[in-house]
Amino acid sequence: MTITYRKIFEPVQLGTALATIFTVDIALPAGSFLRGGRVRLVNTSGTAVAVELDAVPSGGSAGVSNMLFPTSKTVPASDYVDVDLPTMKPGDFLQGKAGTASVITVHFMAGGYFSS
Repeated sequence: MTITYRKIFEPVQLGTALATIFTVDIALPAGSFLRGGRVRLVNTSGTAVAVELDAVPSGGSAGVSNMLFPTSKTVPASDYVDVDLPTMKPGDFLQGKAGTASVITVHFMAGGYFSS
């Protein structure tokens, strides 16, 4: 088994519309996947902000079956929340949005590509 650690994506600020944060590299060897992924949601505003994150299967769309961080949850004012990602295969993607534009930054914190 091979494990490859690298920065999966640069920090991304969320808008108020659902947008793709990153897609698992489709050029990975067959049988590869992202495992142990974690992202940090940082709120730079003075008020709590609702956030939605969805881990979407390749070819799919965001919805309740793949919601990772529901909009009923918030990131506290001037604080952060860490979110663990599910195992994701090539072509799967992470999408997100915030209740307020340009105040939530998503950082890649941990995880690696595993292949057999």
